Amino acid sequence: MTEERNEEVIMALPGFINQLLLLMDSGLILSDAFRNIAEEYKRLPERDRNYFTDNIIVIAKEAERTGMGPINGFYRFAMGLNIRELTKTANYLYENKNRGTELWDSLSELAADLWEERKRLCLVKIRRSELKMSFPLAVMLISLILMTSAPALMQIT
Repeated sequence: MTEERNEEVIMALPGFINQLLLLMDSGLILSDAFRNIAEEYKRLPERDRNYFTDNIIVIAKEAERTGMGPINGFYRFAMGLNIRELTKTANYLYENKNRGTELWDSLSELAADLWEERKRLCLVKIRRSELKMSFPLAVMLISLILMTSAPALMQIT
């Protein structure tokens, strides 16, 4: 379960970062961009949501309820999961909130790295499925060999 959850987070994170970058590039501040993304996630049908999107919605609700910024909630969420990519993203966002560091360059570089990680994960899944499919194919090959050689073996005896 934890492995699947971590994989969902890693797969959803690059899209989230790209959405943040686009909204910030259009003139929104970081916390408003975060809230807009959470609002969009709320509009998604339940079947299209995953662990990451559900938590972004919860973080935005908690930030609105408590008055704390959504970046603080995102930081706590990231530290609780202990996923390297998520922690790195949360650190960038938290540093920007507190220190005003240059967020655009660091986030766009991180997003590119995360897209590569997502591609790598997809390739790993493809290889796993190839391995899972090779056993049934081997069984089918053996059965075909037996079916074609059975008449010849029966004529010999």
